[in-house]
Amino acid sequence: MKKYVFPVVIAIIVLIVISTVCFFYLNNRYNNLELLSEEIIPSRIKLYNASGEVSSISDIKSNHKVVFYLESMNEDCIHRLDCISKMIDLLSFEGMSYMLIWEDQIPLKQINEAGIDESYNYSLNGKASLSEWKPTAFLTDDNNKIIMVTGFSYVTMINEVIKMSNKNDLSAKAVDKILKNALQSEMSILENNKKTLMMFMSSGCRSCKETEEIIKNNTELLHEKMNVVTVRPDFDIRQDFDKYFEVDPEQLYFYIFVNSQGIEESNRKYPIFYIVNSDYSVEKLFTDANELVKYVSELK
Repeated sequence: MKKYVFPVVIAIIVLIVISTVCFFYLNNRYNNLELLSEEIIPSRIKLYNASGEVSSISDIKSNHKVVFYLESMNEDCIHRLDCISKMIDLLSFEGMSYMLIWEDQIPLKQINEAGIDESYNYSLNGKASLSEWKPTAFLTDDNNKIIMVTGFSYVTMINEVIKMSNKNDLSAKAVDKILKNALQSEMSILENNKKTLMMFMSSGCRSCKETEEIIKNNTELLHEKMNVVTVRPDFDIRQDFDKYFEVDPEQLYFYIFVNSQGIEESNRKYPIFYIVNSDYSVEKLFTDANELVKYVSELK
């Protein structure tokens, strides 16, 4: 009898091991996803807020959601917080909500430094995964069906969200934020009754460099006549003549302005110069630095 006991015990142990492995494999496949367009973000995925309370994506009711998918130990994800913060501030409107879902844990220090309210943040606590790629973002409808997956760049989604804003002119909000960030403690200079020149510039092309040389040679004239702020994409470098300066993450400001001014896609390129009134409305637009300098020099 004993000679049969040992094989039976071994068989039972093997079955237990196989069952355990299969359980964890299937559970891993069940919760580790690679979400694509037209798929629905599953409500079974548990979301943990900053207080540890559990909810699901179906608990957040909105016509559309932008879901930023991030990882706290990923430097690119942390770098995106500036863009996310500005998107929430500038592109919030009725029917649009924002969520930051962290695969591992919510980095409270970093989101507070970025000015993002904790209520927007949720964690998967490492118990599930929505995508292998981070940072990425999902634009969803009211049923949490994915309309768009961004991949690393948010630019396409930013343009889509701007279109969803019912063509509300968002440029005034953008001007206000740019000035507050660029001038900071020097906001009082706006009381000088000068108009403001917003220079959207980049150093990344030959014509851009030629433009920068023109601006550099006329810096004194421009600052004498106007309050001047340079806005550059986050992949660019601040120049010596950029006295007042604001970073444009994922070209968020750039696309708000070109959409508000009805600039066709084929003409959406650097540089673009906006002369802004005290009520933050756009008075005049230039794409040629020489024309800008000529116009400003003739101002009384």
